[in-house]
Amino acid sequence: MLFVDNRSGSKELVKPLVEMGLPVESTVLDAADLYFEGRGVRGAPLSIGIEFKQLGELVQALRSERLQGYQMLKMRATYAHSYLFIEGELLFDKQGKLQRRSKFTKSVVPLEGQMTVGELYKRIQVLHLCGGLNPWWTQTRKDTLQSIAALYHTWTDTNLDQHKSHLAIYQAPTLVPISPFRKAIKAWPHVGFKLSKAAEDKFKNKETGLGSVARASSASAEEWADLFAINDKGQHKRIGLKVAEQIVAFCRGLTP
Repeated sequence: MLFVDNRSGSKELVKPLVEMGLPVESTVLDAADLYFEGRGVRGAPLSIGIEFKQLGELVQALRSERLQGYQMLKMRATYAHSYLFIEGELLFDKQGKLQRRSKFTKSVVPLEGQMTVGELYKRIQVLHLCGGLNPWWTQTRKDTLQSIAALYHTWTDTNLDQHKSHLAIYQAPTLVPISPFRKAIKAWPHVGFKLSKAAEDKFKNKETGLGSVARASSASAEEWADLFAINDKGQHKRIGLKVAEQIVAFCRGLTP
């Protein structure tokens, strides 16, 4: 459940969030504008708080020190993870002083608070590093709503330790295009770019004439040992049984 404070500043988020299909309950929150319970490591419950401010409101809260002297402290004491959502078009003049668009004329005028964009950036960074407030910038209300939904699903769809987006094995692209078969097996131990060509020629599918990963992974050590690869000196060299056994062990999920 996503709880949204029903007081001024956040109550207008309730209806559009409901229309987006999120489970929303309007209530009074003691700290933050939005709150929900996320899934931590192995599903352990974690409280997530979101403070939502439009850019002009944020500057005023920083100038009065209400954000850093009161709201931030309450959030840090209440929630396991705290976010600061900042909504608004970031405008500034040649001197770096923050500006805004007039609601009536759409012309650009100084933003109340007399703050420069550099000062704003530094203050937000310190709130993040020292106060535990994770900043999230949005330009429009549409951006804000989508960001809230994304954050909610990130924390509630999957346990924290089950996320995989941050895990990857990078392989630099080759200068010469290679087949899907060679791309697949060149990451196997001892195979690499050069041996993958010899393996493709040996382990072809008889019907398609293309390299078969199934054939390569089920081949015996003796079949692999007979392959020749070009070494760094440009010589064709048989890979031998010791290397072949390590490749087979990898394919079988065994320790050679």
